[in-house]
Amino acid sequence: MRQIDLQAEVAHLRQLGSDFEDLHSEIRSLTLTPGTDARQQLTAKIVDTNELVQQAMFRLAALDGSQYIAVPGSRPALEALASVVSAASIAACDLACALEANPLEGAPFPGPPGAPFSNSPANEAAVRTARHAEAVPAMAEHLANAAHQLDLAYTGCYYLASGITRDLKQHAEQNQATPAPKITISQYAVLARLSASGGTRYVISRYGVLKASDKDRATVNVATLNALIKRGLVEVDTTTSLHQGQSLHVTAEGQRALAQHKPTTAPAPTAAVTPPATKQAAVGRTR
Repeated sequence: MRQIDLQAEVAHLRQLGSDFEDLHSEIRSLTLTPGTDARQQLTAKIVDTNELVQQAMFRLAALDGSQYIAVPGSRPALEALASVVSAASIAACDLACALEANPLEGAPFPGPPGAPFSNSPANEAAVRTARHAEAVPAMAEHLANAAHQLDLAYTGCYYLASGITRDLKQHAEQNQATPAPKITISQYAVLARLSASGGTRYVISRYGVLKASDKDRATVNVATLNALIKRGLVEVDTTTSLHQGQSLHVTAEGQRALAQHKPTTAPAPTAAVTPPATKQAAVGRTR
């Protein structure tokens, strides 16, 4: 489980929503004249849209697998963010379809030999006019669809930014009301090592002995680890076999226990102090 700055992710989502909203306005106000001018405008908007799709995927990758997944409501939030990626991708596809519908200039194939007026200027002009008349409504429909999808994308980003902020606040208040699990010094040591980058549980095939180690391959006490797993403070990825190695990750409850644990330290030894009166009596006896 990766530790990330969730408040920074909320800020990224708000900015992404603002960028989607600006692009949505640009698409709605776009006036296309079939031909090279339309191609240039659509090409620029397709590039812009795909860049925002990439940013949305970055935000999804950052939140998925982070400590956010332990927050109640994170699953529908991640699904909503995936739908933002989908909506923006569909918008880019609609813009590409508008680009495809845009008639470009160029010479047609020559007509059959002897065909009258097949490539005459008047005939070419009539064909060009017909192609443009057919393309304009098709391009307008694709632009409208792209604008609708971008509307969904920017609305989704703003909704997620507000929802994640609310969920984090409620989760923090709930955690404060519920005391963190108490752990021993040895359990604290194991949690601290695994919280950095996880670890692995495995068996030595030759002997069938269960072993565990952190990411630095330093041995982890198996008995302590099993106690942490049983209490839900460490989770095990059981999708792989013990012979391959099973990943270990500290859960949200484990992180809470780690954060609120107060290690007890033995008081430092102090030198014995002899009271002055005792010193004087001792001196008198020696005399």
